[in-house]
Amino acid sequence: MDIKLTKISGHEKSAKVGKILAKEGQSVAAGDVLINLESNKGNVKIKSEVTGTILKICVSEGDTVKIGDVLFEADGKQEAAEKETAPKKGYSFGLAKPQKEDLSCDIAILGGGPGGYVAAIRAAQLGASVVLIEENRVGGTCLNRGCIPTKSFVRSAHIAEAVKEGATFGIKTAPAEIDLAGIVDRKNDVVDTLVGGIEHLLENGDVRTFIGNGFIENGKIRVQNKRFDATIDAAHVIFAMGSSPAMLNIPGADSEKVLTSTELLDLKTLPKRLTIVGGGVIGMEFAFIFNTLGTEVTVVEFLDDILFTMDEDVIDVIKDACRERGIRLHTRSRVNAILTGDDGSCITEFIKGDAKEYTVGDYVLMAVGRRANLGGFDFEGLGIALNERKNGIAVDAAMKTTNDQFYAIGDVTNIIQLAHVASHQGVVAVENIMGQPTEMHYDAIPSAVFISPEIGSVGLSEKAAKAKNIPYKTGIFPFAANGKAQTLGETDGFVKVLAHAETDKIIGASIVGPGATDMISNFTVYIEKGFTAKDLAHTIFAHPTTAESVHEAVLALGSGSIHYV
Repeated sequence: MDIKLTKISGHEKSAKVGKILAKEGQSVAAGDVLINLESNKGNVKIKSEVTGTILKICVSEGDTVKIGDVLFEADGKQEAAEKETAPKKGYSFGLAKPQKEDLSCDIAILGGGPGGYVAAIRAAQLGASVVLIEENRVGGTCLNRGCIPTKSFVRSAHIAEAVKEGATFGIKTAPAEIDLAGIVDRKNDVVDTLVGGIEHLLENGDVRTFIGNGFIENGKIRVQNKRFDATIDAAHVIFAMGSSPAMLNIPGADSEKVLTSTELLDLKTLPKRLTIVGGGVIGMEFAFIFNTLGTEVTVVEFLDDILFTMDEDVIDVIKDACRERGIRLHTRSRVNAILTGDDGSCITEFIKGDAKEYTVGDYVLMAVGRRANLGGFDFEGLGIALNERKNGIAVDAAMKTTNDQFYAIGDVTNIIQLAHVASHQGVVAVENIMGQPTEMHYDAIPSAVFISPEIGSVGLSEKAAKAKNIPYKTGIFPFAANGKAQTLGETDGFVKVLAHAETDKIIGASIVGPGATDMISNFTVYIEKGFTAKDLAHTIFAHPTTAESVHEAVLALGSGSIHYV
């Protein structure tokens, strides 16, 4: 019988043959590794579903193979059905039949998002036995319902915008037709590919993964679904349950037309009108996405301004872009209720000053922040303290809670709710558990906002420096004076650098403009390593790139920019 390639990793269709481990004439059993493939996700172990003898090897090392290709000819019988009912050593979504299981491990992680799965992989690298428990799907909110899906939408919006502006670049096209269902399908493909990659990484690290509801009972973790009931005795436990969208407690908030980002990302028909409650990062990203796709967008924000934590000059660039695009902004406005019109539309009632105002949309997106998933655990009974506001788990710099057995990472700590913070917190927690002392620092955490133009920031803003009475100087360089930005037709915005007025060390940066979300990582390194403006003044940046604006802004801290007066 033929042994064929039936799956690689995620949604990959082809891979290169690495090491062939089986030999002609060799007896093999179901589950034996026959061949290693090299894919975009890394090395993939191809296991036998046959018990018998290898008669012929049909591929050679270095060949490219695809799904359906015959790898070996064998004399034997297929054992896949029997194999499915047996417990897996590594990656497992449970068993084919409901079955109780007791196991122990060095580290159990509750939550498989960007904090939890990174912690699991790092722990496996350090030699720990690891169990990962995820309620829904590995990757968590970030990969399945947040960062990645949103950025897939952003890419579609950028392409739509490029088509609209084609004539400016000498490319004439017919008007773009927006296929929201197609955008959603592509988003789902991207997510599935990345989830498959993470599943592969966990399997390769022999991380035991359970998909089910995990809770703590009699000092042990219990995880259940329809197929299994497992009890896990863990030496250490990491809480990584993430967060969920917050909802305003107002009349009409429970309407089926009031959506969170999760539901909005799965709409198959483009709304004509969309009201967004909340002008923070999530709200403004969706405002630009749907405006670009052709939806009339209105944003209602309670605070004095959108993107309130950022500096005013950064906010001004974004407000100008909103005006140019027709995105309506209502700041200093408190949403009072969401009403349903006779035609099924959503009427958002809000108070602005002393006046009551209304805006109408086909849907309302609730984008008023996220709340830590703290439900289902008796933290007091476990000896685990919450923070002062009781909205997150209190941890120290090692990510340890007030109970030495338990650590917490990511949004459940409510320190900084960003995926990359959760990931690094996961690494810090695991390394401390494994006897490698390390601390979490928050002085150089980059932030990225994927609107148009993009925003990247790290370190201190001017607002923060003033609030802390830190003496500083600024260097600013506009993208309008940058050659690459001119060729891109993206000249709005600037690079702004803050340096300590006395030490000359870089203490913060804000970039608003093309490539801002990528370039900001440069400043993360500069701040972490204590670079001074003088150090960077003699650093050579490639030409022509938007990154030259970084150099010019640094020069503006001293004798002045070369290409801007």
